[in-house]
Amino acid sequence: MKFGVAFGLAFVLAALRGDDSPDLKLLDLNVVALDGHEQPVNDLTIDDFQVTDAGKPQKILFFRHRDSALRKAPKLAPNEVSNRGTESVPYATVILFDLMNESFGSRGNAAYEIIKTLENLDKSDYLYLYIVTIEGRLFAVHGLPNGEEGPDAAHWTKLIKPQLDNVLKTVLRNRPVEVDVAIRTQLTFAALDQMGLELSRVPGRKNVVWVTDGVPIGLGPNRSDTGESVDFTPQLRRLSQALERSGVAIYPVRQVMPGSPDRIGATSGGAGATGGAGTGMLSIETLNEFADVTGGRPNLTKDIGRALKLAMNDVRVSYQVGYYAPEHNWDNKFHKVRVTCKRKGVHIQAKTGYYAWAVQPGEGSEQAIRAVAGTQFDAAEIGLSGSLTVDPKDKRSMQLNLRIDAHDVAFGQQGDHSDAQLRIAVVGYLRGGMVEGSPVIPFDVHYSAEEREKARSEGIVFSRSVPVSDQVGRLRLIVFDRGSNAIGSLTFPLNAPAP
Repeated sequence: MKFGVAFGLAFVLAALRGDDSPDLKLLDLNVVALDGHEQPVNDLTIDDFQVTDAGKPQKILFFRHRDSALRKAPKLAPNEVSNRGTESVPYATVILFDLMNESFGSRGNAAYEIIKTLENLDKSDYLYLYIVTIEGRLFAVHGLPNGEEGPDAAHWTKLIKPQLDNVLKTVLRNRPVEVDVAIRTQLTFAALDQMGLELSRVPGRKNVVWVTDGVPIGLGPNRSDTGESVDFTPQLRRLSQALERSGVAIYPVRQVMPGSPDRIGATSGGAGATGGAGTGMLSIETLNEFADVTGGRPNLTKDIGRALKLAMNDVRVSYQVGYYAPEHNWDNKFHKVRVTCKRKGVHIQAKTGYYAWAVQPGEGSEQAIRAVAGTQFDAAEIGLSGSLTVDPKDKRSMQLNLRIDAHDVAFGQQGDHSDAQLRIAVVGYLRGGMVEGSPVIPFDVHYSAEEREKARSEGIVFSRSVPVSDQVGRLRLIVFDRGSNAIGSLTFPLNAPAP
Protein backbone atom coordinates (compact mmCIF):
# COMPACT_ATOMS: atom_id res chain seq x y z
CA MET A 1 0.00 0.00 0.00
CA LYS A 2 1.53 3.31 -1.04
CA PHE A 3 0.72 6.71 0.36
CA GLY A 4 1.00 9.70 -1.92
CA VAL A 5 0.73 13.41 -1.30
CA ALA A 6 -2.70 14.51 -0.08
CA PHE A 7 -4.95 16.11 -2.68
CA GLY A 8 -5.40 19.86 -2.91
CA LEU A 9 -7.35 21.53 -0.12
CA ALA A 10 -7.69 25.06 -1.44
CA PHE A 11 -11.36 25.31 -0.51
CA VAL A 12 -10.73 24.06 3.01
CA LEU A 13 -7.82 26.45 3.48
CA ALA A 14 -10.11 29.36 2.77
CA ALA A 15 -13.16 28.12 4.62
CA LEU A 16 -11.76 26.82 7.90
CA ARG A 17 -11.02 30.23 9.32
CA GLY A 18 -13.45 31.84 11.68
CA ASP A 19 -12.31 30.73 15.15
CA ASP A 20 -10.71 33.84 16.67
CA SER A 21 -10.57 32.67 20.30
CA PRO A 22 -7.11 32.19 21.84
CA ASP A 23 -5.74 28.65 21.72
CA LEU A 24 -5.98 26.81 25.00
CA LYS A 25 -2.56 26.65 26.69
CA LEU A 26 -3.22 23.34 28.42
CA LEU A 27 -0.02 21.42 27.74
CA ASP A 28 -0.65 17.71 27.40
CA LEU A 29 2.23 15.34 28.24
CA ASN A 30 2.26 11.66 27.32
CA VAL A 31 4.07 9.84 30.12
CA VAL A 32 5.42 6.31 30.62
CA ALA A 33 6.15 5.15 34.18
CA LEU A 34 8.60 2.27 34.68
CA ASP A 35 9.87 0.36 37.69
CA GLY A 36 13.46 -0.74 38.31
CA HIS A 37 13.03 -3.66 35.92
CA GLU A 38 11.71 -1.40 33.13
CA GLN A 39 8.20 -2.79 33.53
CA PRO A 40 5.19 -0.45 33.30
CA VAL A 41 3.72 0.86 36.55
CA ASN A 42 -0.03 0.94 36.05
CA ASP A 43 -1.53 2.06 39.38
CA LEU A 44 -0.42 5.70 39.62
CA THR A 45 -2.82 8.56 40.31
CA ILE A 46 -2.70 12.29 39.66
CA ASP A 47 -1.20 12.85 43.12
CA ASP A 48 1.84 10.71 42.24
CA PHE A 49 3.05 13.10 39.52
CA GLN A 50 4.94 16.38 39.65
CA VAL A 51 5.57 18.72 36.71
CA THR A 52 8.05 21.58 36.51
CA ASP A 53 8.23 24.10 33.67
CA ALA A 54 11.59 25.89 33.50
CA GLY A 55 12.18 24.63 37.04
CA LYS A 56 8.92 26.03 38.43
CA PRO A 57 6.28 23.60 39.83
CA GLN A 58 2.99 23.47 37.91
CA LYS A 59 -0.49 22.43 39.02
CA ILE A 60 -1.73 19.37 37.15
CA LEU A 61 -5.26 20.03 35.92
CA PHE A 62 -5.75 17.10 33.53
CA PHE A 63 -4.97 13.44 34.16
CA ARG A 64 -5.77 10.27 32.24
CA HIS A 65 -4.60 6.68 32.70
CA ARG A 66 -4.25 4.79 29.43
CA ASP A 67 -4.06 1.02 29.70
CA SER A 68 -3.86 -1.73 27.11
CA ALA A 69 -7.54 -2.63 27.22
CA LEU A 70 -9.25 -2.66 23.85
CA ARG A 71 -12.52 -0.79 24.07
CA LYS A 72 -15.50 -2.47 22.54
CA ALA A 73 -16.93 -0.93 19.42
CA PRO A 74 -19.75 1.41 20.50
CA LYS A 75 -23.30 0.17 20.38
CA LEU A 76 -24.90 2.07 17.54
CA ALA A 77 -28.45 3.27 17.16
CA PRO A 78 -30.28 2.79 13.83
CA ASN A 79 -28.60 4.74 10.97
CA GLU A 80 -25.56 5.51 13.14
CA VAL A 81 -21.94 4.97 12.04
CA SER A 82 -18.73 5.12 14.05
CA ASN A 83 -15.03 5.80 13.46
CA ARG A 84 -14.16 2.86 15.71
CA GLY A 85 -15.05 -0.52 14.29
CA THR A 86 -14.17 -4.08 15.16
CA GLU A 87 -10.70 -3.67 13.62
CA SER A 88 -9.78 -0.79 15.97
CA VAL A 89 -6.60 -1.16 18.02
CA PRO A 90 -5.86 0.44 21.43
CA TYR A 91 -2.24 1.37 20.71
CA ALA A 92 0.45 0.68 18.11
CA THR A 93 4.16 0.02 17.70
CA VAL A 94 5.66 0.67 14.27
CA ILE A 95 9.03 -0.24 12.81
CA LEU A 96 9.84 2.47 10.26
CA PHE A 97 12.61 1.20 7.96
CA ASP A 98 14.11 4.35 6.45
CA LEU A 99 15.66 3.31 3.13
CA MET A 100 16.04 6.92 1.99
CA ASN A 101 18.45 7.74 4.81
CA GLU A 102 20.28 4.42 4.99
CA SER A 103 23.49 4.07 3.03
CA PHE A 104 23.59 1.38 0.34
CA GLY A 105 25.98 -0.72 2.41
CA SER A 106 23.91 -0.71 5.61
CA ARG A 107 20.45 -1.43 4.14
CA GLY A 108 21.05 -5.16 3.86
CA ASN A 109 22.31 -5.40 7.43
CA ALA A 110 19.32 -3.42 8.73
CA ALA A 111 16.89 -5.65 6.78
CA TYR A 112 18.57 -8.76 8.20
CA GLU A 113 18.27 -7.40 11.77
CA ILE A 114 14.59 -6.51 11.25
CA ILE A 115 13.82 -9.98 9.87
CA LYS A 116 15.70 -11.74 12.68
CA THR A 117 13.97 -9.61 15.31
CA LEU A 118 10.46 -10.17 13.94
CA GLU A 119 10.86 -13.91 13.33
CA ASN A 120 11.83 -14.44 16.97
CA LEU A 121 8.97 -12.46 18.52
CA ASP A 122 6.62 -14.37 20.79
CA LYS A 123 3.83 -11.82 20.29
CA SER A 124 3.17 -9.29 17.56
CA ASP A 125 0.01 -7.68 18.88
CA TYR A 126 -0.53 -4.24 17.37
CA LEU A 127 2.88 -4.26 15.69
CA TYR A 128 3.30 -2.88 12.16
CA LEU A 129 6.06 -2.39 9.59
CA TYR A 130 6.40 0.54 7.18
CA ILE A 131 9.16 1.64 4.82
CA VAL A 132 10.30 5.10 3.78
CA THR A 133 11.21 4.46 0.15
CA ILE A 134 14.17 5.91 -1.64
CA GLU A 135 11.90 8.66 -3.03
CA GLY A 136 10.55 9.54 0.43
CA ARG A 137 7.18 7.78 0.15
CA LEU A 138 5.55 5.77 2.91
CA PHE A 139 5.00 2.09 2.05
CA ALA A 140 3.09 -0.34 4.29
CA VAL A 141 4.68 -3.79 4.48
CA HIS A 142 2.26 -4.76 7.23
CA GLY A 143 0.09 -1.72 7.87
CA LEU A 144 -2.72 -0.79 10.19
CA PRO A 145 -5.86 -2.92 9.76
CA ASN A 146 -8.26 -1.92 7.01
CA GLY A 147 -10.84 -4.66 7.35
CA GLU A 148 -9.28 -6.80 4.58
CA GLU A 149 -6.76 -8.80 6.62
CA GLY A 150 -6.28 -12.45 5.71
CA PRO A 151 -6.23 -15.41 8.09
CA ASP A 152 -2.44 -15.20 8.56
CA ALA A 153 -2.48 -11.55 9.67
CA ALA A 154 -1.98 -12.49 13.33
CA HIS A 155 1.20 -14.45 12.47
CA TRP A 156 2.66 -12.13 9.88
CA THR A 157 6.03 -11.84 11.63
CA LYS A 158 6.74 -15.53 11.02
CA LEU A 159 6.45 -14.92 7.27
CA ILE A 160 8.37 -11.67 7.23
CA LYS A 161 11.47 -12.81 5.29
CA PRO A 162 9.83 -13.58 1.92
CA GLN A 163 7.44 -10.66 2.36
CA LEU A 164 10.14 -8.09 3.10
CA ASP A 165 12.46 -9.53 0.42
CA ASN A 166 9.73 -9.08 -2.20
CA VAL A 167 8.98 -5.54 -1.05
CA LEU A 168 12.65 -4.52 -1.12
CA LYS A 169 13.00 -5.80 -4.68
CA THR A 170 10.16 -3.48 -5.61
CA VAL A 171 11.17 -0.29 -3.79
CA LEU A 172 14.96 -0.51 -3.42
CA ARG A 173 17.41 1.12 -5.76
CA ASN A 174 20.36 3.52 -5.51
CA ARG A 175 19.60 7.02 -4.26
CA PRO A 176 19.06 9.48 -7.14
CA VAL A 177 22.04 11.81 -7.35
CA GLU A 178 19.81 14.89 -7.66
CA VAL A 179 18.35 14.40 -4.15
CA ASP A 180 20.79 16.39 -2.01
CA VAL A 181 20.79 16.44 1.77
CA ALA A 182 18.56 19.51 2.11
CA ILE A 183 15.82 18.02 -0.08
CA ARG A 184 16.23 14.63 1.55
CA THR A 185 15.80 16.16 5.01
CA GLN A 186 12.57 17.85 3.97
CA LEU A 187 11.30 14.61 2.39
CA THR A 188 12.12 12.78 5.62
CA PHE A 189 10.15 15.26 7.71
CA ALA A 190 7.22 14.91 5.29
CA ALA A 191 7.33 11.10 5.57
CA LEU A 192 7.38 11.26 9.38
CA ASP A 193 4.47 13.68 9.28
CA GLN A 194 2.56 11.26 7.03
CA MET A 195 3.36 8.45 9.45
CA GLY A 196 1.85 10.51 12.26
CA LEU A 197 -1.31 11.09 10.23
CA GLU A 198 -1.59 7.38 9.47
CA LEU A 199 -1.28 6.63 13.19
CA SER A 200 -4.01 9.12 14.08
CA ARG A 201 -6.32 6.18 13.33
CA VAL A 202 -5.17 4.70 16.66
CA PRO A 203 -6.58 6.22 19.88
CA GLY A 204 -3.79 5.29 22.32
CA ARG A 205 -0.04 5.82 22.46
CA LYS A 206 1.98 5.14 19.31
CA ASN A 207 5.73 4.32 19.40
CA VAL A 208 7.79 4.43 16.19
CA VAL A 209 11.11 2.56 16.05
CA TRP A 210 12.85 4.61 13.37
CA VAL A 211 15.65 2.57 11.74
CA THR A 212 17.79 5.14 9.97
CA ASP A 213 21.17 6.77 9.56
CA GLY A 214 19.57 10.10 10.45
CA VAL A 215 19.14 13.57 9.03
CA PRO A 216 20.78 16.83 10.10
CA ILE A 217 19.25 19.63 12.13
CA GLY A 218 21.47 22.14 10.33
CA LEU A 219 23.70 22.49 7.28
CA GLY A 220 26.80 24.63 7.03
CA PRO A 221 27.51 26.76 3.96
CA ASN A 222 29.84 24.11 2.49
CA ARG A 223 26.94 21.65 2.36
CA SER A 224 24.14 24.00 1.29
CA ASP A 225 23.21 24.45 -2.36
CA THR A 226 22.94 28.22 -1.71
CA GLY A 227 26.28 28.56 0.05
CA GLU A 228 24.50 29.69 3.24
CA SER A 229 23.83 27.96 6.54
CA VAL A 230 20.49 26.15 6.75
CA ASP A 231 18.66 25.56 10.03
CA PHE A 232 15.99 22.83 10.04
CA THR A 233 14.89 23.59 13.62
CA PRO A 234 11.63 25.29 12.51
CA GLN A 235 10.71 22.19 10.48
CA LEU A 236 11.60 19.99 13.44
CA ARG A 237 9.40 22.16 15.66
CA ARG A 238 6.42 21.83 13.29
CA LEU A 239 7.00 18.10 12.93
CA SER A 240 7.21 17.57 16.69
CA GLN A 241 3.90 19.40 17.09
CA ALA A 242 2.29 17.22 14.41
CA LEU A 243 3.62 14.02 16.02
CA GLU A 244 2.48 15.27 19.42
CA ARG A 245 -1.03 15.80 18.04
CA SER A 246 -1.07 12.13 17.04
CA GLY A 247 0.49 10.87 20.29
CA VAL A 248 3.57 9.54 18.47
CA ALA A 249 6.90 8.97 20.23
CA ILE A 250 10.11 8.33 18.27
CA TYR A 251 12.55 5.55 19.23
CA PRO A 252 15.51 6.09 16.87
CA VAL A 253 17.96 3.30 16.02
CA ARG A 254 20.97 4.32 13.96
CA GLN A 255 21.99 1.40 11.75
CA VAL A 256 25.39 1.89 10.09
CA MET A 257 28.19 -0.37 8.97
CA PRO A 258 30.73 -1.22 11.72
CA GLY A 259 33.51 1.35 11.85
CA SER A 260 31.45 4.14 10.23
CA PRO A 261 32.06 7.62 11.71
CA ASP A 262 29.30 8.99 13.92
CA ARG A 263 28.52 11.93 11.68
CA ILE A 264 25.74 12.29 9.18
CA GLY A 265 27.24 12.11 5.74
CA ALA A 266 30.76 11.33 6.88
CA THR A 267 30.51 8.24 4.70
CA SER A 268 29.81 8.26 0.99
CA GLY A 269 26.27 8.94 -0.14
CA GLY A 270 26.03 12.71 -0.05
CA ALA A 271 24.37 13.17 3.31
CA GLY A 272 26.92 15.49 4.90
CA ALA A 273 25.82 17.81 7.68
CA THR A 274 27.34 20.57 9.68
CA GLY A 275 25.95 22.87 12.28
CA GLY A 276 25.70 26.61 11.95
CA ALA A 277 29.21 27.05 13.30
CA GLY A 278 30.64 24.70 10.74
CA THR A 279 31.19 21.78 13.09
CA GLY A 280 29.98 18.28 12.32
CA MET A 281 26.51 17.35 13.56
CA LEU A 282 26.54 13.97 15.24
CA SER A 283 23.86 11.59 13.96
CA ILE A 284 23.03 10.30 17.43
CA GLU A 285 22.63 13.86 18.75
CA THR A 286 20.21 14.62 15.94
CA LEU A 287 18.19 11.44 16.39
CA ASN A 288 18.05 11.86 20.14
CA GLU A 289 16.57 15.32 19.59
CA PHE A 290 13.61 13.60 17.92
CA ALA A 291 13.27 11.30 20.93
CA ASP A 292 13.47 14.19 23.40
CA VAL A 293 10.79 16.35 21.79
CA THR A 294 8.36 13.43 21.27
CA GLY A 295 8.83 11.52 24.54
CA GLY A 296 10.56 8.48 23.05
CA ARG A 297 13.79 6.80 24.07
CA PRO A 298 17.18 7.86 22.75
CA ASN A 299 19.41 5.71 20.54
CA LEU A 300 21.14 3.64 23.23
CA THR A 301 22.45 0.40 21.78
CA LYS A 302 21.98 0.59 17.96
CA ASP A 303 20.16 -2.72 18.49
CA ILE A 304 16.84 -2.94 16.62
CA GLY A 305 15.64 -5.87 18.74
CA ARG A 306 16.36 -4.03 21.98
CA ALA A 307 14.69 -0.83 20.78
CA LEU A 308 11.61 -2.73 19.61
CA LYS A 309 11.33 -4.57 22.93
CA LEU A 310 11.42 -1.27 24.81
CA ALA A 311 8.93 0.40 22.47
CA MET A 312 6.45 -2.51 22.67
CA ASN A 313 6.80 -2.56 26.44
CA ASP A 314 6.36 1.19 26.88
CA VAL A 315 3.28 1.41 24.67
CA ARG A 316 1.09 -0.86 26.83
CA VAL A 317 0.51 1.53 29.74
CA SER A 318 0.84 5.30 29.71
CA TYR A 319 -0.53 8.40 31.36
CA GLN A 320 -1.48 11.84 30.20
CA VAL A 321 -0.94 14.82 32.47
CA GLY A 322 -1.76 18.40 31.58
CA TYR A 323 -1.20 21.85 33.03
CA TYR A 324 -1.75 25.44 31.99
CA ALA A 325 1.55 26.94 30.88
CA PRO A 326 2.20 30.52 32.05
CA GLU A 327 1.12 33.14 29.52
CA HIS A 328 4.57 34.75 29.43
CA ASN A 329 6.07 31.43 28.30
CA TRP A 330 4.87 31.86 24.72
CA ASP A 331 7.98 33.70 23.61
CA ASN A 332 9.00 31.68 20.53
CA LYS A 333 11.62 29.77 22.51
CA PHE A 334 12.19 26.20 23.65
CA HIS A 335 11.13 25.54 27.25
CA LYS A 336 12.32 22.64 29.35
CA VAL A 337 9.73 20.57 31.16
CA ARG A 338 10.24 17.74 33.62
CA VAL A 339 7.82 15.11 34.91
CA THR A 340 8.72 13.18 38.04
CA CYS A 341 7.00 10.63 40.28
CA LYS A 342 6.73 10.90 44.05
CA ARG A 343 6.73 7.13 44.40
CA LYS A 344 10.20 5.77 45.11
CA GLY A 345 11.77 3.60 42.42
CA VAL A 346 9.55 4.81 39.57
CA HIS A 347 11.30 6.21 36.49
CA ILE A 348 9.39 8.61 34.24
CA GLN A 349 9.83 8.82 30.49
CA ALA A 350 8.32 11.89 28.80
CA LYS A 351 9.22 14.70 26.45
CA THR A 352 11.88 17.01 27.83
CA GLY A 353 10.45 20.28 26.56
CA TYR A 354 8.23 22.09 24.09
CA TYR A 355 8.49 24.85 21.52
CA ALA A 356 6.47 27.78 22.88
CA TRP A 357 5.81 29.44 19.54
CA ALA A 358 3.25 32.21 19.50
CA VAL A 359 0.53 31.50 16.94
CA GLN A 360 -2.47 33.36 15.65
CA PRO A 361 -5.77 32.60 17.43
CA GLY A 362 -7.26 29.38 16.09
CA GLU A 363 -4.20 28.48 14.04
CA GLY A 364 -3.52 25.23 15.92
CA SER A 365 -7.06 24.00 15.36
CA GLU A 366 -6.99 24.90 11.67
CA GLN A 367 -3.68 23.09 11.06
CA ALA A 368 -4.91 19.90 12.74
CA ILE A 369 -8.24 19.92 10.89
CA ARG A 370 -6.61 20.60 7.51
CA ALA A 371 -4.23 17.66 8.03
CA VAL A 372 -7.04 15.20 8.75
CA ALA A 373 -9.20 16.60 5.95
CA GLY A 374 -6.52 15.46 3.50
CA THR A 375 -6.38 11.82 4.60
CA GLN A 376 -8.14 8.85 3.01
CA PHE A 377 -9.19 7.43 6.38
CA ASP A 378 -10.82 8.60 9.58
CA ALA A 379 -8.84 9.66 12.64
CA ALA A 380 -9.89 7.79 15.78
CA GLU A 381 -8.05 9.47 18.65
CA ILE A 382 -11.46 10.83 19.63
CA GLY A 383 -14.27 8.29 19.35
CA LEU A 384 -17.22 9.53 17.30
CA SER A 385 -20.54 8.03 16.36
CA GLY A 386 -23.47 9.68 14.66
CA SER A 387 -26.05 9.82 11.94
CA LEU A 388 -26.77 12.04 8.95
CA THR A 389 -30.36 12.26 7.70
CA VAL A 390 -32.37 14.56 5.47
CA ASP A 391 -33.53 17.59 7.42
CA PRO A 392 -37.37 17.45 7.42
CA LYS A 393 -37.49 21.25 7.58
CA ASP A 394 -35.14 21.84 4.66
CA LYS A 395 -34.70 19.23 1.91
CA ARG A 396 -31.42 20.89 0.84
CA SER A 397 -29.86 20.26 4.26
CA MET A 398 -28.89 17.24 6.32
CA GLN A 399 -29.44 16.83 10.05
CA LEU A 400 -26.21 15.84 11.78
CA ASN A 401 -26.43 14.14 15.17
CA LEU A 402 -23.10 13.35 16.81
CA ARG A 403 -21.91 11.67 20.00
CA ILE A 404 -18.34 12.46 21.10
CA ASP A 405 -16.64 10.01 23.47
CA ALA A 406 -16.01 12.07 26.62
CA HIS A 407 -13.28 9.62 27.75
CA ASP A 408 -11.12 10.94 24.88
CA VAL A 409 -11.55 14.64 25.69
CA ALA A 410 -9.24 16.61 28.00
CA PHE A 411 -11.29 18.30 30.73
CA GLY A 412 -9.45 20.95 32.71
CA GLN A 413 -10.73 21.37 36.26
CA GLN A 414 -11.91 24.91 37.03
CA GLY A 415 -13.39 25.06 40.51
CA ASP A 416 -16.48 22.85 40.66
CA HIS A 417 -16.72 22.57 36.88
CA SER A 418 -14.82 20.76 34.15
CA ASP A 419 -14.12 22.65 30.93
CA ALA A 420 -13.13 21.47 27.48
CA GLN A 421 -12.57 23.35 24.24
CA LEU A 422 -13.61 21.42 21.15
CA ARG A 423 -13.45 22.67 17.58
CA ILE A 424 -15.62 21.16 14.85
CA ALA A 425 -15.53 21.43 11.05
CA VAL A 426 -17.60 19.85 8.29
CA VAL A 427 -15.80 18.98 5.04
CA GLY A 428 -17.48 17.94 1.78
CA TYR A 429 -15.63 15.98 -0.92
CA LEU A 430 -16.84 16.85 -4.41
CA ARG A 431 -16.52 15.35 -7.85
CA GLY A 432 -13.05 15.85 -9.39
CA GLY A 433 -11.25 15.85 -6.04
CA MET A 434 -12.34 19.32 -4.99
CA VAL A 435 -13.15 20.02 -1.35
CA GLU A 436 -15.31 22.54 0.48
CA GLY A 437 -15.48 23.12 4.19
CA SER A 438 -17.37 25.01 6.85
CA PRO A 439 -15.79 27.58 9.13
CA VAL A 440 -14.40 26.07 12.33
CA ILE A 441 -17.23 25.85 14.87
CA PRO A 442 -16.22 26.61 18.50
CA PHE A 443 -17.85 24.07 20.82
CA ASP A 444 -16.89 24.83 24.43
CA VAL A 445 -18.15 22.44 27.10
CA HIS A 446 -18.72 23.45 30.73
CA TYR A 447 -19.88 20.54 32.89
CA SER A 448 -20.70 20.08 36.52
CA ALA A 449 -19.49 16.83 38.07
CA GLU A 450 -22.90 15.26 37.44
CA GLU A 451 -23.02 16.43 33.82
CA ARG A 452 -19.54 15.12 33.14
CA GLU A 453 -20.42 11.68 34.46
CA LYS A 454 -23.50 11.65 32.23
CA ALA A 455 -21.34 12.60 29.24
CA ARG A 456 -18.91 9.77 30.02
CA SER A 457 -21.84 7.39 29.84
CA GLU A 458 -23.83 8.84 26.94
CA GLY A 459 -21.28 10.94 25.06
CA ILE A 460 -21.03 14.66 24.37
CA VAL A 461 -23.94 15.50 22.09
CA PHE A 462 -23.60 17.84 19.10
CA SER A 463 -26.39 18.50 16.58
CA ARG A 464 -26.43 20.78 13.58
CA SER A 465 -28.29 21.25 10.31
CA VAL A 466 -25.74 21.13 7.49
CA PRO A 467 -26.38 22.44 3.94
CA VAL A 468 -25.19 19.80 1.45
CA SER A 469 -24.76 20.30 -2.29
CA ASP A 470 -25.88 17.52 -4.61
CA GLN A 471 -22.28 17.46 -5.89
CA VAL A 472 -20.97 16.15 -2.55
CA GLY A 473 -20.12 12.45 -2.56
CA ARG A 474 -18.78 12.22 1.00
CA LEU A 475 -19.21 14.38 4.09
CA ARG A 476 -16.62 14.29 6.87
CA LEU A 477 -17.07 15.69 10.36
CA ILE A 478 -13.83 16.56 12.19
CA VAL A 479 -13.56 17.17 15.94
CA PHE A 480 -10.39 18.64 17.47
CA ASP A 481 -9.70 18.86 21.22
CA ARG A 482 -7.60 21.95 21.94
CA GLY A 483 -6.69 20.64 25.39
CA SER A 484 -5.10 17.32 24.42
CA ASN A 485 -4.49 18.00 20.68
CA ALA A 486 -6.43 14.79 19.98
CA ILE A 487 -8.55 14.62 16.84
CA GLY A 488 -11.29 12.42 15.45
CA SER A 489 -13.22 12.32 12.21
CA LEU A 490 -16.30 10.57 10.93
CA THR A 491 -17.10 10.17 7.23
CA PHE A 492 -20.62 9.76 5.86
CA PRO A 493 -20.93 8.39 2.30
CA LEU A 494 -23.62 10.13 0.29
CA ASN A 495 -25.01 9.46 -3.16
CA ALA A 496 -21.97 10.12 -5.30
CA PRO A 497 -22.60 12.47 -8.24
CA ALA A 498 -22.80 10.95 -11.71
CA PRO A 499 -19.46 10.81 -13.57
